[in-house]
Amino acid sequence: MINVAVCNPLLRTPLSLIVDDSCPVINLTYYWIHQRHAWKTQHQPGVPPDRWEGNASQLKKIPPTIPADFAAEWAEWCWENGVKGKFSLIPYPAGIGRVDEGFPAEVGGKSLTLEYQAWMRVYRELIWPSFDLTPEMLTHTAVVDLDTFTLTEEWEQVEWVDPPVDDRLTDYIITAMEMLNNVGIPCEGVTSPGAFGKRQEAAYAKAVLTASQHVNNDPRPFYFLWLKHDELPDVPIWYAEKENGIAIASIVACAGDWFGGWTGYDLGDADRFITADLQGGRLPPILEKELPCVLVGHWPGFYFNGEKLGFDVLKTVKSRLNNYDPDGTKTLWMKTSEIGHYWMARELTNISVSERDASCPPEKGDRGVVQKITLSTQFPTANFTLVIDAPVRHVQVNGWDLREVYSRRDFQSNTFLVEGKQTFIAFDLEVGDTILELVT
Repeated sequence: MINVAVCNPLLRTPLSLIVDDSCPVINLTYYWIHQRHAWKTQHQPGVPPDRWEGNASQLKKIPPTIPADFAAEWAEWCWENGVKGKFSLIPYPAGIGRVDEGFPAEVGGKSLTLEYQAWMRVYRELIWPSFDLTPEMLTHTAVVDLDTFTLTEEWEQVEWVDPPVDDRLTDYIITAMEMLNNVGIPCEGVTSPGAFGKRQEAAYAKAVLTASQHVNNDPRPFYFLWLKHDELPDVPIWYAEKENGIAIASIVACAGDWFGGWTGYDLGDADRFITADLQGGRLPPILEKELPCVLVGHWPGFYFNGEKLGFDVLKTVKSRLNNYDPDGTKTLWMKTSEIGHYWMARELTNISVSERDASCPPEKGDRGVVQKITLSTQFPTANFTLVIDAPVRHVQVNGWDLREVYSRRDFQSNTFLVEGKQTFIAFDLEVGDTILELVT
């Protein structure tokens, strides 16, 4: 009897780019530092701000807005270079304006109406094809009172690191998702502003799953909370209901914030991701172990106050990753939702094997053995990839012949590849039973 195991999609290591603190028009850093320092003055007079609270002396260099033209330039470059991931769409950034109601006509002497409209076109037409769009809760600054929609004295990434675990948490996330839905962008998951939810992760994960089912009828969302520089990454799956196709994935990043920082004035360094000789930095050891490699950057850092220096770091990192994988056989850029869906399928699909004699092998007149593999799942995913510990002459998936290829470069969905005593098979996994028949 043959042995079967699930591999990375198309035998490639997932790569993904997470972009946080992104929102239409507003430069979140500018307002975050303003609002946080005003809060400090009121509530902690005489206490100097910590580094994580930003440097108010830098505010004169930070523009209050980031133009849609830059977002378009950035998104078009990502599309042309195959970069995928997650991009935040904060629905009520810093309490300045609701994404589903439009922004104030003017902020800081600058008209926002046309800029807001241009930004939303960029989100829908240029960013969304390559990136999941998620709320980063409501404001990324102060917690919103949902009854009055006013800002409170609590902070989403301070007090709500340990959020209430009653309906308030779920309702808060529902509101964020609904605001994106109101502008025609149903989200596949959410992003934590800072450490939002970290001390109540089980309740937080449950709240996101409940909200996703309630708002978008989506039983398989993800959330982004953890960035771990000193551990090997994984894709933890929470609250799996195997027979019902329900689960939520935690997307864990392994590298960042080394583009331009959340501040937009702390320049990063491409070497921290991957050095020019492709040996140093955080990424090579993760890629060598073929673990999901999720990079993190912050939108103000890519813009870098109009100098675009963080964007330049991204271009350097991508160029080095191209050199690391020149023929595209080692890595695969994926949206974060796609990584979550793949890992759900990987962990929650039942696989059984049986065999029988084949009276008419497809290529030769001699008898062979037909191996039958049955996969049962409620967790669909693209590019599902299996390895069989035997060379195979012919593969059918649900009665359809797969094409044999002869190199990893040509290995794609609906093909199979024989390497020595192993066979790799890739196809899109659908809900229900999938039957593979192999002639060995």
